[in-house]
Amino acid sequence: METGTSGKASSLRWKILRQAILRKPNDEQSEIGIKRITRKTKQGFNLLPCHLVDDPSHSSDVTVCYTLPIDSAPKLYLTQRMVDHAELSDFEICNKYNIDNTGLVCQWPSEEVLAYFCLSHADMFRSKRVIELGSGYGLAGLVIAAVTEASEVVISDGNPQVVDYSLMFRYSA
Repeated sequence: METGTSGKASSLRWKILRQAILRKPNDEQSEIGIKRITRKTKQGFNLLPCHLVDDPSHSSDVTVCYTLPIDSAPKLYLTQRMVDHAELSDFEICNKYNIDNTGLVCQWPSEEVLAYFCLSHADMFRSKRVIELGSGYGLAGLVIAAVTEASEVVISDGNPQVVDYSLMFRYSA
């Protein structure tokens, strides 16, 4: 049986998971589009609601708008790769740098959970220098940069293509 702070942390994790599972998507069209950006059978937990901004039929990349569930938070716009638009250059870069492309293939559910955790514990980043290693699209690091008072946020990944996607990030109030 868990006691102390770890008991509270595990209760919080179960509460977050329960809320995510019970939440129903409200925009069916956006949900269909979101499923196209991932190779995972489940998109995630819908902890950070998002929708497609562009028409996914015209490009191998799409812009996804994340609406952070706190007052006065900016909307985050991330460019992500569509599931059925792999390009030869993806594999050439992987071979050149001897890396995989896991950060490029999808928005991983763990990335969403980490971003939600960071958003829920924004005060822990106040005046801190933060580095996110193996960030993929960098959602967690971008959330920290957008809504906390961190003194510096560095987002990194071993795949230069994925880093380029993080550089295409923008936000609006």
